[in-house]
Amino acid sequence: MHGRLPHALLFHRPARIGKLHLAQVLAQSLLCENRSERGLACGSCPACAWFVGGNHPDFRLVQPEALAPAQEETEAGEGGEEGKKKPSKQIKIEQIRALSDFLNVGSHRNGYRVVLIYPAESMNPGAANALLKSLEEPSSGVVFLLVSHQPSRLLATVRSRCHALALSLPPRELSLRWLQGQGSTVTPALLAFAGDAPLGAARLPDDEAQTRDRLFDLLSQPASSALGLADFCQRLPPVAVVNWMLKWTYDLIALSSSGKARYNIDRENTLSLLARGMPLLKLLRFYTALSSLKAICEHPLNPSLFLDDLFIAYKEIG
Repeated sequence: MHGRLPHALLFHRPARIGKLHLAQVLAQSLLCENRSERGLACGSCPACAWFVGGNHPDFRLVQPEALAPAQEETEAGEGGEEGKKKPSKQIKIEQIRALSDFLNVGSHRNGYRVVLIYPAESMNPGAANALLKSLEEPSSGVVFLLVSHQPSRLLATVRSRCHALALSLPPRELSLRWLQGQGSTVTPALLAFAGDAPLGAARLPDDEAQTRDRLFDLLSQPASSALGLADFCQRLPPVAVVNWMLKWTYDLIALSSSGKARYNIDRENTLSLLARGMPLLKLLRFYTALSSLKAICEHPLNPSLFLDDLFIAYKEIG
């Protein structure tokens, strides 16, 4: 590996396909003191033990406070529960500046020093600009591993100083074999609904499948009213409803355009029949409106009215 590895790698493309795991495997392999002939970590040397234990002196993981395990809320004042500050979802400039000593002091184990930043797009502008200087003038023996679901949100100057590795989705059959090997009971239909992302499929809550299927049953019935659909969804998180409707509408658009269902492969015949009565232009406009709703669906001002408007707009397509 020595002499052939870029000082900064950017792993990107779809979420939940294992980018973070790949970056962690690479980080451990770089720090391992007894790598295999293939360059992979041995898993048994002291360096591997430290890495797995989360205390290797030559490794730093930079992530938002909200992703840190067992992250405790910090007090913002004397106001009890009201005075607590929620963990940040951003990587702050202070976190990048805190790497200064790590980057400028030699390795503890005479090997690489590795910094893993995840998700890289969560860096606020100050943090991204602070990182840029280290990318422009990299310290000897330091490797940056950036993992991003949305690389377009990164500063162009940050992207340009990284060697980008675009990871693709694994074939569905390969993902199913891997999931089965992990003891998962994920079906082909469930994997497809997760966008063929194996980790995404494995993490879909079991208790939401029945509710989602019931909603799709109602959507499949032309007689279902907009207010009836909204009433069914009243107790559901609006963000889940919007995400489900995006996948449902995407498949309607695909079938209306002589394509195939991507997410709801087990309902392709039903969706194909529905698509025949829905003008493509109206479907595209509804999908665009749904995409815009994602920005407010986590905290709508009036959830009930939010769902009423969503399903009224849907029923007006046909």
